[in-house]
Amino acid sequence: MRYLTKSRFKTGLECPNKLFYTKKDEYANQKDENPFLEALASGGFQVEELARLHYPNGYLVDDVQGDKYDYEQKVEETNQLLQNENVVIYEAAFKHDNLFIRVDILEKKGHQINLIEVKAKSFKEGYKEVKYNSEWRFYLFDVAFQKYVIEKAHPHFRVKPYLMLADQLKTASVDGLNQMFRIKKNSGKRTGIEKKEDQLAQLKFPEDSVLSLKDVTDIITKIETGEHRILEDYEFEDAIAVLSQAYQDDRYFGYPLDFAKCKHCEFKTDADSKDKKSGFEECFKKQLGWKEDDFKAPNAFEIWDFRRWKNLTDEGKLKLTEIEDEEFGDIKPKDFGMPRVERQLIQKHKSIEKDNKIYLDKEGLSREMTTWKPPYNFIDFEASTVALPFYSGQHPYEKVVFQFSHHIYHEDGHIEHANEFVNVNPGEFPNFEFVRALKAALEQNTGSVFQFSPYENSTLNQVKQQLEASAEPDKADLITFIKTLTTPPKSNDYKGEVWEAKRMMIDLCEVIKAYYYNPYTKGSNSIKAILPAIFKTSVFIKEKYSQPIADINLTSKNFPKDYMWLRSSDGEIQDPYKSLDKPFKDWDTDFERKSDIEEINNGGAALTAYGLTQYTDMSTEERNTLREALLKYCELDTLAMVMVFEHLREIT
Repeated sequence: MRYLTKSRFKTGLECPNKLFYTKKDEYANQKDENPFLEALASGGFQVEELARLHYPNGYLVDDVQGDKYDYEQKVEETNQLLQNENVVIYEAAFKHDNLFIRVDILEKKGHQINLIEVKAKSFKEGYKEVKYNSEWRFYLFDVAFQKYVIEKAHPHFRVKPYLMLADQLKTASVDGLNQMFRIKKNSGKRTGIEKKEDQLAQLKFPEDSVLSLKDVTDIITKIETGEHRILEDYEFEDAIAVLSQAYQDDRYFGYPLDFAKCKHCEFKTDADSKDKKSGFEECFKKQLGWKEDDFKAPNAFEIWDFRRWKNLTDEGKLKLTEIEDEEFGDIKPKDFGMPRVERQLIQKHKSIEKDNKIYLDKEGLSREMTTWKPPYNFIDFEASTVALPFYSGQHPYEKVVFQFSHHIYHEDGHIEHANEFVNVNPGEFPNFEFVRALKAALEQNTGSVFQFSPYENSTLNQVKQQLEASAEPDKADLITFIKTLTTPPKSNDYKGEVWEAKRMMIDLCEVIKAYYYNPYTKGSNSIKAILPAIFKTSVFIKEKYSQPIADINLTSKNFPKDYMWLRSSDGEIQDPYKSLDKPFKDWDTDFERKSDIEEINNGGAALTAYGLTQYTDMSTEERNTLREALLKYCELDTLAMVMVFEHLREIT
């Protein structure tokens, strides 16, 4: 029996064709990342364990029962427990035909079943409501599917549906709530939770929880009656029927392509999965008759910020040679740099003509650069946002800013890694110390300050709010400093103070979008895409950073003088992020580490590493090793900005 589970039902709602490719080892799946690190970053397992404490003394229908997943046995175990008049069950199992679900928490009171789906997602009454929209609909259909299966399996029960979520109006009542639920790799590399029972015993639930229950009965009813649909052609029960039958038959559904969704299909191959099949390509071959050469032709998926997918889908046009310029939309002039559509058309024609030369609005960029004041400061932050807070008084997903790096590019071309900050000491709220250190660093000069994306701006705005609610003796000075750099939040629900920054941070990413296009980026404006594109087009940058640090008028706080940022392999420049040392590569394998992380070379790994350092029983040696790896990663982030800046100076 091929069972349609709730995760497969969600996959089918995203695109029915995906059901044919899911859970098949021969097909590439870009979502098959490291499940341990994903769980650690998202906090999903932690939230579920906390939710169970709202319903103590429940029975767990456990997964670990041999190598083979025994659906019938789990259903039988659940049915036995349901014979109790009142009972709480964790991971209760239900089956109807080839439909199979596990319920996070089930509370039975007589004939009343409270179905509680736990999510590591936040809501905020009056601001971020739970309602039927693109943000919530898949979660709500998940609950509706579970309710449907329970009612089919046990028609005599009345089922009431709930979501249990992180409540942003609540705050943690104790320090270290996050660390009371430690994610561990269990046998068979399964992910589990080790609870700190002695610490949890001192808390009261639900009073000391940051989770709240949300009744979603009204929305689920509208899903069941067909008022809310994801697959427009099918009412709710019909959608279940056709998806379950297709999955049972192991049949390709043949659902019409939707290019906006195809763009994000996970069943694509890349360099790491080139030996596997591509479900994405099979779809296009089956439905559009594409051949191998068709996939090599430039297409609209490459175009940055393309917004007219429906028109292309309706006409079955995807290749750039098939799309007229007018179909991109009107070019609307803007005050700052290239209009979006103009930039898209530049990308289109360069791609069709195989023109890899940089496009540059030299006059515009030069004019912009005359407003920049030396010496030039480059900053990058690392912050953690988790569902279960690290500190007392903190809301779910409230930022903990634990690190920054600061490079200065001097007028004479000397590049100085001038300042850095990191605080990984367990139990120490770092945000205010962070701002003090940043203030001391940036007040060394009056030059322009650069970020890459609005992240630094939004992070400082959140720290400003934290300072306003604090009793810090220097909070007025710190808030004034933040306002010199930032612009106020732009969200519709922001009703606070408005100010003008005297030294407003310059977003290098916006500068790139406005004046520069490098065909090697394939439309991406991420610094992780721009940097390798620059290595391909700038002989100056490539040659300079292929030399030892000591030879290029550069200082570093974390790398030796003979370190070379760029290294070649088979004539290609290696990604400097992937060249960063793995922190524990020289450690004795018998050493009992508290952390399972192997490398820190991206933002997700950095926030994961921070969470690990908050384990109070981690050795000083292990914590310092993670600290050193974080410093190296963040230094590279600001140096990457310097490289982009140097490249822009070079070409103007």
